[in-house]
Amino acid sequence: MDLRQIRYFVAACEAGSLSAAANRLNCTASGISQQMSALEGRLGTSLLERTRRGVNPTPAGWRFYHRCLAVLKSVSEAEMELEDFSAGLSGTVAAGFVPGLAKAVLPAALARFTREFPRVDFEIASGTADTLLAETSGGALDFYVGQFAARQTGLAATPIGKFPVALISGSRRGLVPMKPVRLSEVAPLKLFVPSATNSLKPRIEAAIRGGEIAVERTISISSLSAGLEFLSLTDWSGILPFWICLKELGNDRLTVSPILDPKFGVELALIHPAQRPLSRPSQQLYDYFRQELQRCDDEWQRMMRQL
Repeated sequence: MDLRQIRYFVAACEAGSLSAAANRLNCTASGISQQMSALEGRLGTSLLERTRRGVNPTPAGWRFYHRCLAVLKSVSEAEMELEDFSAGLSGTVAAGFVPGLAKAVLPAALARFTREFPRVDFEIASGTADTLLAETSGGALDFYVGQFAARQTGLAATPIGKFPVALISGSRRGLVPMKPVRLSEVAPLKLFVPSATNSLKPRIEAAIRGGEIAVERTISISSLSAGLEFLSLTDWSGILPFWICLKELGNDRLTVSPILDPKFGVELALIHPAQRPLSRPSQQLYDYFRQELQRCDDEWQRMMRQL
């Protein structure tokens, strides 16, 4: 058994088919198939169930998969330690942040990071949560910060916390800035709803079905910037995380209203490939981001106490 076989097996489990695993690893499906047969022959047990739709790990395969993750994680950690020992903090970070975080929280953390670590290059991706999760799962991103609906095979999730949301409306709606509201008591809203599955969308839709939010109409917009511009030109509203609302407080075309009821928030998590821990540069960027997120949260909570 060698590391190549372990990597092939883990990729097959996570991708769900040999062809998808081959695409991820830039090799051939036939090559992976041969290596999997050799691995099963060496271990004397079936690890993958082959079907017309792909492959599924057997009970023994699932158990072996988790052992393989631990092996690959240890190898990655050893490689990182040697790289850090010989070169100091350098390299490249590829990270993804949902648009609101990328707009309102990340810039200050990035400015600090680039000043202090000029030898580290970075690539920042921002898109829908669904897209960024897929890129992290495929290995294009070192980590992703945002929301997720359910755990996925091959991804490790570390909860960051649950944070408040607020109602943000076009000024034509006529709401009083920073006056708390109960959504069930507000006249029916024309509501802009996020489009991604891994977003506030499921919680908002459940609140509408349960009568916690009265709506006149809804519209789904995948782009945050387009959604905010749309709100600023209309009397429509959106329910968005506090960091976006905090950023828009100085915009006289938008009105921010803290929500008293229903009580729900946005849950954030750090997501990264389970077989690859964060490198030192990635961990440092993430730490700076967390510190800036905490600063924003402290500012919002201070404002709430003054209402």
